[in-house]
Amino acid sequence: MDQNPKSIAFVGSIPEHYDGGMGELFFEPYAKEMAKRVAALQPAALLEIACGTGRLTNYLSQQLPNASITATDLNPPMLEFAKKKFPEMPNVLWEIADALALPYADTSFDAVVVQFGVMFYSDKLQGFKESFRVLKKGGKFIFATWKGLEDNAIAITANDVLKPFFPDNPPVFFNIPFSYYDKDQIRLEMTAASFSNIQIDYVHLDGYNITAENAARGILEGSPLINFINEKGPEKLPAIKEKLAEEIAKAYGKKDLTIPLGALIVSGERVE
Repeated sequence: MDQNPKSIAFVGSIPEHYDGGMGELFFEPYAKEMAKRVAALQPAALLEIACGTGRLTNYLSQQLPNASITATDLNPPMLEFAKKKFPEMPNVLWEIADALALPYADTSFDAVVVQFGVMFYSDKLQGFKESFRVLKKGGKFIFATWKGLEDNAIAITANDVLKPFFPDNPPVFFNIPFSYYDKDQIRLEMTAASFSNIQIDYVHLDGYNITAENAARGILEGSPLINFINEKGPEKLPAIKEKLAEEIAKAYGKKDLTIPLGALIVSGERVE
């Protein structure tokens, strides 16, 4: 699988719907938790990979005002959205970067952080090796990855709604973000990348959304699912959105939603 195939490309209008519909639902609670953990390290030079629309970047900038933060993403539309949303963060440098081939010198950063980006790496070991390479001795690598679908029921709801609309070729997007959660596999690949003092924590938090309709819009139009729908049956989008909003409302209510989520937060250290 390519690093950025169309099936997982966050392009076009996706960033706007991603941030507005899924931001508080999936990413805001973990951004706060990740920022707290990174800030405790007090890095002077910090690299964020797969910064998306900048939710974690914003908290990092607030909690580490004296740090030099390089916030990167592979998708230019996501990075441009983040730059426009957070125009006044003087300690943040926004750059396009591929996690598998980071354009930075060896031992450049005190910490590297990735929130929900590792799952999309086409070669996770290579991505880990790159993070290790750019870390200084004693530097920390911290990333978040989703637990399985069974621990993130709202994704199952979306999958179940979509399948009947595309019975012969259902979308596979959710197979990617909710596929990298095996602790033994993660530890093995982190160790192979030369990390030490590896810690893996299960972290269950609640996501939020203002309405079921907004959540449905975000999930469908704020993710690469919209690329699939536009290619296979764009005329189906209104019905899919209506059905998904209906199912989300049944499970979590029509407004002021509280939605349980499950993820892992992983850390490792470069000791050599």
